[in-house]
Amino acid sequence: MVAEIHVGNSLNDNGNANPRCAVISSIAAGSSTTFVCNGMEGQYVNIVIPGGKKYLTLCEVEVTGQPSGNTAPAANIAKGGKVTQSSVGWKGVPERAIDGNDASIYGKGSCTHTSLQTKPWWRLDLLKIYKINTVTITNRKDCCHERINGAEIHVGNSLNDNGNANPRCAVISSIAAGSSTTFVCNGMEGQYVNIVIPGGKKYLTLCEVEVTGQPSGTTAPTANIAKGGKVTQSSVGWKGVPERAIDGNDASIYGKGSCTHTSLQTKPWWRLDLLKIYKINTVTITNRKDCCHERINGAEIHVGNSLNDNGNANPRCAVISSITAGSSTTFVCNGMEGQYVNIVIPGGKKYLTLCEVEVTGQPSGTTAPTATNIAKGGKVTQSSVGWKGVPERAIDGNDASIYGKGSCTHTSLQTKPWWRLDLQKRYTINTVTITNRKDCCHERINGAEIHVGNSLNDNGNANPRCAVISSIAAGSSTTFVCNGMEGQYVNIVIPGGKKYLTLL
Repeated sequence: MVAEIHVGNSLNDNGNANPRCAVISSIAAGSSTTFVCNGMEGQYVNIVIPGGKKYLTLCEVEVTGQPSGNTAPAANIAKGGKVTQSSVGWKGVPERAIDGNDASIYGKGSCTHTSLQTKPWWRLDLLKIYKINTVTITNRKDCCHERINGAEIHVGNSLNDNGNANPRCAVISSIAAGSSTTFVCNGMEGQYVNIVIPGGKKYLTLCEVEVTGQPSGTTAPTANIAKGGKVTQSSVGWKGVPERAIDGNDASIYGKGSCTHTSLQTKPWWRLDLLKIYKINTVTITNRKDCCHERINGAEIHVGNSLNDNGNANPRCAVISSITAGSSTTFVCNGMEGQYVNIVIPGGKKYLTLCEVEVTGQPSGTTAPTATNIAKGGKVTQSSVGWKGVPERAIDGNDASIYGKGSCTHTSLQTKPWWRLDLQKRYTINTVTITNRKDCCHERINGAEIHVGNSLNDNGNANPRCAVISSIAAGSSTTFVCNGMEGQYVNIVIPGGKKYLTLL
């Protein structure tokens, strides 16, 4: 039996009857794991192992949050890091970018500044590897805001080229004077976050840098289970029937017929009946683009098995502070169990509009979900072919791991061997699963990298890195989580000296 985290205000059953935030399936020996409660409210946090006689041992428990009634962004992990930059001009030391002061007037002493130089850079060392969700940069206001244009954000574990050679998260086209802009890195892994302006002689000035993420080692869900469910809502306005939210069409213009709409009413709600009990991993909501995107603000997601108050009395997974117009946001429910998923706006008279709702999870009592293998429909190539190991063998659906059975790829012995999958269109990549050779040479995969993106620069190997393969046991399959990185191309490459690359 696994432990559970509960959060709430009741002392019934010593607090263990409060709503469940998460189920702890396992935590590696000596490791720390973070569970996301998405703004669940409560005075009490309980950790309990239900069932028969057990021991409960905890070496450290840390909780982040804010007083009820307040909102707050995800924790800024930049503050605990160490910083450096390529040079210092006008006393603009690099520490100013993580001092918690987002004043954007240079004279107020909270902005960094390099000298005028080729390729100026600033680097944050997070001291351990994180999965980076977002990087938020505040630009200078009093002058020179255009200097940030064209800067790049890089995330990774290498100090080659002072960290600037790490995979790129984003290119900063511009940031308005005195404003803050958030760039999404989709769980890119790294200890170092660099901001660099490539090209000719430039100044780099940063008034604040904030980074959100979680320690490396978490997992991500996959298949959308909402499509097979039944839906209802509290009322229908403007022909916005509830089925529109699970029609697979995430068009966010209301006139295109893919958004729900209630009447103006107190506590409008939408409910998905999954027809059986699931462990809910995530709920992804697409917001309306053409108008009224602020209407979703303050909505809540509830998951459970009760139809009390039309399902709105079930435990809360998340509070939706806001979703950008036309955008999709994913909320993590950490395996909350339930047949019903409700989205409700508590309080006064409101409209509720949803342009798409996607839910991932697995039936209660089972482990991780399976998902459609999108590799099979793609086209493949590789840097060379040795021993008749053509690249198509890696997507033939045959996971036999003995080379002589004809289902393994093989390159020649070469520097930086690579294999590339062209998915034919852009996808959000959740996972990449690789089966390693069994009969010999399983160590050859060690140090290979998985890259995902839309560029064919360096044959696709210059795209952002999803993962580094430290090793895969002989004849085994290992799944690497890419956390929704977007791309048409998936590359597997072994950097460095002369190597063979073999994939099943």
